[in-house]
Amino acid sequence: MSSFQFNLDRLIEGIDATKHPQEVRTLQRCRSVDDLANLAGHGWLSSNPADPRLKLVRHGSGTYLVVQYVDGWSSTVSQAPFRS
Repeated sequence: MSSFQFNLDRLIEGIDATKHPQEVRTLQRCRSVDDLANLAGHGWLSSNPADPRLKLVRHGSGTYLVVQYVDGWSSTVSQAPFRS
């Protein structure tokens, strides 16, 4: 297993797949750090505007985080480091 796949699995495992199956599938389609960067550039993983919504965020260190927004407040769901 590549380090990218290992870290992607780590990023996905924090997401409740029963509540967010679409978001999990979207992340599973990523094949490279560039795919993650493009996805983070678009922001929301959740297409439904109702809370809780998930967003992919890239930290300056190269770590990607999935954050959940509820009533304007965010909390980290999962995170994993990636190198480009």
